[in-house]
Amino acid sequence: MQEFIQNQPGEKDARPKYNPQDGNATLSGWAAFVLAAVVVVITYAVLDRLREINKVQSWMYYTSIVLALALGALLGSFLVRKMTRKRIKEQKRYYQLYGADWLPQEKREALQLDVPDGYQHGEWIETLEYWPCEARGAAVKDFRTFIVTSKEERLTGNDQSWGVLSAQSYHETIDRLFNGMHSQLFAADRALMPAEARQNMQRRVAALTQLPEAYVESCWERKDNRAPQLLWGFDLNRVIELSRTSFMAGLISEETAWNNILKTSGYTHTLFDSLDDFYTNFRLGHAYWCNDFRLTNEKLKAHKSYNESCDWPIKKISWRKNEAPLPEVIQNACEEFVAFETRKSQHKEIKGFQQDNNEI
Repeated sequence: MQEFIQNQPGEKDARPKYNPQDGNATLSGWAAFVLAAVVVVITYAVLDRLREINKVQSWMYYTSIVLALALGALLGSFLVRKMTRKRIKEQKRYYQLYGADWLPQEKREALQLDVPDGYQHGEWIETLEYWPCEARGAAVKDFRTFIVTSKEERLTGNDQSWGVLSAQSYHETIDRLFNGMHSQLFAADRALMPAEARQNMQRRVAALTQLPEAYVESCWERKDNRAPQLLWGFDLNRVIELSRTSFMAGLISEETAWNNILKTSGYTHTLFDSLDDFYTNFRLGHAYWCNDFRLTNEKLKAHKSYNESCDWPIKKISWRKNEAPLPEVIQNACEEFVAFETRKSQHKEIKGFQQDNNEI
């Protein structure tokens, strides 16, 4: 494969491009312009004087002007490429901190599950960290063309989004996600929610996601004896996101993060038929969770933008359908949780001891 370089953090281009906002690049850009202009101006002045004293013919005069302009443009282009190369050099220097290179196919397939959102925000998708981070040994002050996020910043994000500030709370949340944190509620709604309320809910999440109501209904159904999708796209995607950000926050090891991400990928490639199928279900779960059109519309835009515009290498990875067995909670559609909620909803009368009751 080609050299290991990702997009510039925060940008969607597959490889870094020149940006005048990088470090001292604004000053360098003006220097390149002035230098190129000086070449042209000096050449013009010399040729003009030579023409005045009949030392140069007209065709030579105009040809030399064109060549000077071309030389100036070439010089400016060279300097711009050199400044662009600065971005690439800094990425390589960051990767050298821990020997980063192209990941094995299995890990790239797993990270591909996070790519529509990653592309929307210009995040890295070929490394465990989605942004250059302090957890890899990088110091914030050592890089000028991108920002290194600190462990403290990632902890703040974890707390705001998850309330996860320790390895223990990470593992507890991951366990809840693997047990269908949102899927079990969705399954219980099918069994216990009054018909009218359930229809209103289906109509609402369909409108939020701009998906057919029939699709919402289909996520409760088994297809060809396969487990219902419920909202597993959302629950499993959250495992990947929480694992990546918790590693960046310094809460868990790289090994722990990869173990849970690869486990998620195995389940996902069994339950869903394509990345599009997976992310559509993710969007449904996200709408069920947030019930906010502004947020769900952002996810729809991310979905469309990835499908129509993304040219990142990871998009070229073909979906590998997995036939491995699914855990019981997925296979039986959160049956145990639904049964528990059903028992809670049934009001049973317990007679107990009655003084006048002589029945044995």
